[in-house]
Amino acid sequence: MKFRLFGVLVLALAAGCAPGSGYGTIETASGASVRMPTATSTAPPAPREVPTETHTGKGSGEFETSWPADQMGFFTFDCPKCTSNVIIDSDGGEHGLVNAIGAYKGTTWLNTYEDRPTKRVTVHANAPWTATISDYRSLPMTAPGQESSGKGEAVLRLPEGVSRVRFAAKTRGNIALCIHAGEFRDLLLNQIGDVQVERDVRGPGFLKVDGYEASWTLTPS
Repeated sequence: MKFRLFGVLVLALAAGCAPGSGYGTIETASGASVRMPTATSTAPPAPREVPTETHTGKGSGEFETSWPADQMGFFTFDCPKCTSNVIIDSDGGEHGLVNAIGAYKGTTWLNTYEDRPTKRVTVHANAPWTATISDYRSLPMTAPGQESSGKGEAVLRLPEGVSRVRFAAKTRGNIALCIHAGEFRDLLLNQIGDVQVERDVRGPGFLKVDGYEASWTLTPS
């Protein structure tokens, strides 16, 4: 897997973009080099259709998920009457799923680390909420040359052949953009405030927008 960092901000919400193992050379105090093992990876399982899970609650609580460990899931949380912090954690490799204030609806991903699947989700909220976990069919598909727009956090599908995206966002908070395309995982953007950039990507894959206050547009090519 490849990893590139644009900008200097690294947030817990972008944890799903980080590679799971290290590589390179460490210089010891004596000057000797210790070679790290080369990162290895295998092709991820092909996406398959999985029935949607739905969980509901009021205020803070937790629930267990039976989502298949070998399948990426797409987690949507909806709390239209929340007025305080909305914080959602999991025991999976992504850890923090949501960190927002006030009414919230957004989507992120789960099970991007095969050895650390999500089994339990913890919700901190102050109003009734609904959480769903769905497969790739629930996501909007982008198209080359066509602009997609949205508000808040989302995951979109990139079709085969896409190699670049143009992304613009207006926000007073943090905005991050991540890609997950098989063995290729990358943090494309992580900064505070309005942004307009172009980034190299790889399709087919999934593109995640983190930034619950942001209004954004995205055009693949």
